[in-house]
Amino acid sequence: MSRIPRVRRLVSLHSAISPSTTKKPFAAARAVSTSGASQAKSGWLREKLWKGEAPGAEDPYTQQPDTGPQSNLPQEALEHRPRVDRTPRVLQNARLTLPPRRTEATTEQELSSIDPTYVPATTAEGLEEIAPLKTWWQQEGHWGEESAFRGFGSSARTTDKEVIEVYLRRAVVEILALKQAGLFGEWVTAKWPAGARAALDDALAVGVRVVDGKAELDGDARAVMDNLKAEPEEGEAEQVALEEAREITKTWDPSWKDIVLDEEVKFALRKRLYQLTGTLLPDARLGAAHTLRHVLTLASKPPKAKKLAEVLQQRGDLDQLANVKLHGRRQTPIDKETAVGRWKVIEEELRLRGLPVTGTDGMRKNKEKDWITGRL
Repeated sequence: MSRIPRVRRLVSLHSAISPSTTKKPFAAARAVSTSGASQAKSGWLREKLWKGEAPGAEDPYTQQPDTGPQSNLPQEALEHRPRVDRTPRVLQNARLTLPPRRTEATTEQELSSIDPTYVPATTAEGLEEIAPLKTWWQQEGHWGEESAFRGFGSSARTTDKEVIEVYLRRAVVEILALKQAGLFGEWVTAKWPAGARAALDDALAVGVRVVDGKAELDGDARAVMDNLKAEPEEGEAEQVALEEAREITKTWDPSWKDIVLDEEVKFALRKRLYQLTGTLLPDARLGAAHTLRHVLTLASKPPKAKKLAEVLQQRGDLDQLANVKLHGRRQTPIDKETAVGRWKVIEEELRLRGLPVTGTDGMRKNKEKDWITGRL
């Protein structure tokens, strides 16, 4: 049986037709350069992009950009050159103690070269404990006296109706005294001094009568004005006792509570009551009040009842028991796992398995069974 001859490789038509010729050797190899063409293209492109003189080097691959004047100082002097403080001038002139700049500790090799007797510590005993940066402003000495919080209202909130009525009467007398002197417009936004117990007695000594629907003072109000113009004292004034307030309110005619209030007077009453009693009236409720009786009703509203956990925490007798712990809400399994430090691990494993961290997220209970049977 005859064999099929092997087919030779296909050659180009030109090689097959033209006769074979010997190649002539070059006398010298010619270097190929494309810098001229690239410069021509880049120059044309630079003219299109920039109007006028273009910044930078014409050929960024061969020409180094000018970095400016070079320093003649040695390298050691350049490394130890003092750094420029870029802290804003406002912070530099402030009296606050700012946190120190971040520094790097010296390595053990560098300390060993400086001090041959250096021995690294193996325990934390005797080492200085440095507070973290997040607690910087809670540390003593980092806040100045000018930055200390000074509250406007009284820290002890008064909830007794008779006590609030006494201070409401004082505020009404002071407002009427300022109106009588023609200074209410200037003093309505100023801070009035709380004063001592004598200032309260001077205000309560002046009567209030209603004539043709308008309130007027019945007595000399010069002592009240002198107390308002006095320098405000630090601290809070002494509160009136409940029994004493009840005896004082019994001697007043209840018609003074029907005085109609305008917006400026309501604003001054709200501010003065908050300063003396610590009771802050909401703006929405105060807008609906029209008389002093309405303001007294809003100010003497009893607070919400405390939760059982708050009452037991104030008593403090259960804190001494080692097997009892108080919580303000129901403890869930997540709270229990968080207390022992396992919730982070559980949360990470749930995310890796594509399971919801909290809740069911629309999944059925037997998710593992669906995986085994091939259901999605």
